[in-house]
Amino acid sequence: MTIGSFTQAQGARWILQHRAPLYGYIYACVRNHADAEDVFQDVTVAVLESIKQLRKESEFFVWAREIAFRRLMSHIRKNKKETSLNPHVIAAMAEATDRVEQASPFSQEREVLLECLEKLPQQSRDLVLLRYENSNQRLKEIARKEGLTTQAVYSKLKRIKEILRNCVSLNLLKETL
Repeated sequence: MTIGSFTQAQGARWILQHRAPLYGYIYACVRNHADAEDVFQDVTVAVLESIKQLRKESEFFVWAREIAFRRLMSHIRKNKKETSLNPHVIAAMAEATDRVEQASPFSQEREVLLECLEKLPQQSRDLVLLRYENSNQRLKEIARKEGLTTQAVYSKLKRIKEILRNCVSLNLLKETL
C-alpha cells in the first residue's frame, strides 16, 4: 500500500493485534490500570485520526508506540505529582519494547506473508479476504456470493494457501542466506 492509503478500519484491527504490547508499555510507564487505560484510549484515538500518515503496515507498531510515547509525556506533564518515572526511563522502555517486537519471529513472517499476498492475483486476494478478514464467513456463504460450489471455493483456497506457504518459505529462506 502507498503512503496514506490505510483506513481507520485497518488501523483499528492493527491496534487490536498490538493491544497487549502497547498497553503493557503504557502500563509499565504509569503503573496504574485506570491511567493506562486512559492513555491507551488517547493513543487509539490519535492512531485512528492519523492513520493516513503511516507509511507501511510493517511499521505500525513502532509508529503507534511513538504516538504512545508522546501521549505518555503529555500525561506525565499533566500529572507531575503522581508520576515518578522520568522521560529517559520511558524512552529506554520504548526502545526495549521495539527490540522485543522486532525480535519476534512472527512479525517477520507476517511481513513476508503480506508481501506474498500482494503478489497474488486480485481475484485470489479477494477470496482470501472474504474467508479470513471476516472469520464468520463460511465457505458455503462465500461460494454463494462467488457463484461457485463449496468444493470449488475450498479447492481454490487450498491452492492459494499452498502458493502462500511456498512463497513465505522461499522468502524467509532468502532472508536467512
